[in-house]
Amino acid sequence: MKKNLFTIAGLALLATGFASCKKDNSEGTKTPTYTIPATYNFSNVDFSDQTTRFSMSAEIEALMKTGTTSGTVVSAQKLKDMLANVNSPFTAAANNAATVNLKSWFPAQAETDMEAYMDSLEVASNSTQAAANGVAGVGASAADATKKYLLSANGINYAQFYSKTLMGVITYQIVNNAFSDATMGSGVDNNTVVAGKGTAMEHNWDLAFGLWMVPVDFPTNKTGVKYWGSYSSQVDSGIHCNNALMTAYLTGRAAISNKDMATRDAQITIICETYEKMQAASAIHELNAVKLILASDLTKAVSTISESMAFVASMRYNPKKKISDAQITRVLGYYGTNLYNISTADINNIINTLSSIYGFDSVKNII
Repeated sequence: MKKNLFTIAGLALLATGFASCKKDNSEGTKTPTYTIPATYNFSNVDFSDQTTRFSMSAEIEALMKTGTTSGTVVSAQKLKDMLANVNSPFTAAANNAATVNLKSWFPAQAETDMEAYMDSLEVASNSTQAAANGVAGVGASAADATKKYLLSANGINYAQFYSKTLMGVITYQIVNNAFSDATMGSGVDNNTVVAGKGTAMEHNWDLAFGLWMVPVDFPTNKTGVKYWGSYSSQVDSGIHCNNALMTAYLTGRAAISNKDMATRDAQITIICETYEKMQAASAIHELNAVKLILASDLTKAVSTISESMAFVASMRYNPKKKISDAQITRVLGYYGTNLYNISTADINNIINTLSSIYGFDSVKNII
């Protein structure tokens, strides 16, 4: 296996200027030296619970996509059952039999929002008319008639609201739960190795890695990436998150195995900050794409605006975010109440506001 050897002093510099998103849990004062692998091929790794959840999400998205066939009604109740994994709603027997669900990831407000989005998607799917300003229904891209979108009367693609809200919830999990005292604190066992899972602390770290949805040899291998695994690459040219995030995950896992909690905590800070930056960059990324098609392909444009808007709206769930609630409200105001009516000026206001907050001004046009 290819290995990379880092000095702990050098790694600590990576975290300079960031505020930690958990309490320090130092073990001793020695500075250990250890090898950090180039891929996530540690012994006793298991993040299969996250893989199962993402399999459930794929089925939710598949059901939502049936709504792009006009006249096909999508049941909001079934979507909610899939979110909670009740009443055997999945096609895959393994998903129905699983002891995990997606709903457990959601803070209360996000759960309320998501169920409302599912209700709205069902309402839109009841329409048999073509999507248009003021009319819910299915619309096609002007550039490619095979690409169809189920849109509400005000242009919202609730299937996209689902996936981008889920990504916002993953950010919430990263900054609020994945590295909390309950998962990384001094009371968490980091001595007893369970075959296939490692110590309890190692396993918790692996579950956090599983939230990224990338292969163990990412970014060299990008096969099967989705959600943040996909978007980290889409915005990487601007904010250089792929290598930074992979290095932090690798270093933190190695640090845990070597009882080096100071280095682990430095990586936690990097990971938390990077997820929030990726979310802001992704909202800008979608709007940069919209500006190219707003005048020529309105149906696709409003669907893409939905993606950006959902990224911003789901920033509210992050209790440790850099952006304030008042700033989020201001940004959402630029989207307006009808996406068909958004202007280039509105789009630029959104991009410029987010860019100013997150320090993207030099790269906002290439994200």
